[in-house]
Amino acid sequence: MENIFDIAIIGGGTAGMSAAIYGSRAGREVILIEKSVYGGQIISSSEVENYPAFSPSTGYDFAIELHQQVCSLDIKQVTDEVTSISCDDYITVKCTLHSYQARTLIISTGTVSRTLSLPGEEKYLGRGLSYCAVCDGAFHKGKVTAVVGGGNTAIEEALYLAMLCKRVYLIQRGDSLTGEESLITQISSRENIEVLLNTTVKQLKGDVVLGSIIISSGSKTSELNISGLFVAVGRVPQNNIFEGIVELDDDGYIIAEEDCRTSRAGIFAAGDCRTKELRQLVTAAADGARAATEAVRYLKAIH
Repeated sequence: MENIFDIAIIGGGTAGMSAAIYGSRAGREVILIEKSVYGGQIISSSEVENYPAFSPSTGYDFAIELHQQVCSLDIKQVTDEVTSISCDDYITVKCTLHSYQARTLIISTGTVSRTLSLPGEEKYLGRGLSYCAVCDGAFHKGKVTAVVGGGNTAIEEALYLAMLCKRVYLIQRGDSLTGEESLITQISSRENIEVLLNTTVKQLKGDVVLGSIIISSGSKTSELNISGLFVAVGRVPQNNIFEGIVELDDDGYIIAEEDCRTSRAGIFAAGDCRTKELRQLVTAAADGARAATEAVRYLKAIH
């Protein structure tokens, strides 16, 4: 008979790995399924400086440390993409290569970058257009770049690029930046960052690679010659395959409160993929711990 896991976890970011650690330490048999790279969104962060009792470090280093902790425990790790979920006597997680069964499920799929929805966006991806300055900023050293967005992520991207690039435009469609004051203060101290408020990107231009963008501010339209464009206009959840299994809100987030319980018994949601006010590294870790704790409590109740 095929092995039935106590807890299946979809997503190997901070929430998913934290859930795996807590589930395993509770003596439960855990499987952790990640479709690409363990670590999730935090890998692209140039610096982690707001995690309690954790010295400033890169997001990559944080992810490596967390994954090493997972590897030290008896947790089955699978690299595969989940294609569907079904619920019968057990929860069946169907992946591209194989299927797995579990008594409980923790969904921690996180979010992906929101696009600009402009013609040619896919064409220029990796050819001047990026959603991660830490990943691709080095390709534009000494050149002119632009960042779209006004929140924490966009500001952090601009600050990082300012260390590499000749000039960085920070393009925000609103009339002010919406990030933390400490980050906005840093922006004002960088001479090579120019903030363009009430401005939107209307068009991407270039032959094989991106060469310029058309921007609009009020009735004025102009062209910026840039080497790279970095998009940081928010993120969207990856919950499409769970529609009909658990309840989603209008934006596609799994409806779950602080106990991480979803609308279906035995299924929990942890991290950025669920409805919540604060999406930070520390809350992702907390969600993972809470979801695993609730899953273990559920298992005790049904046995």
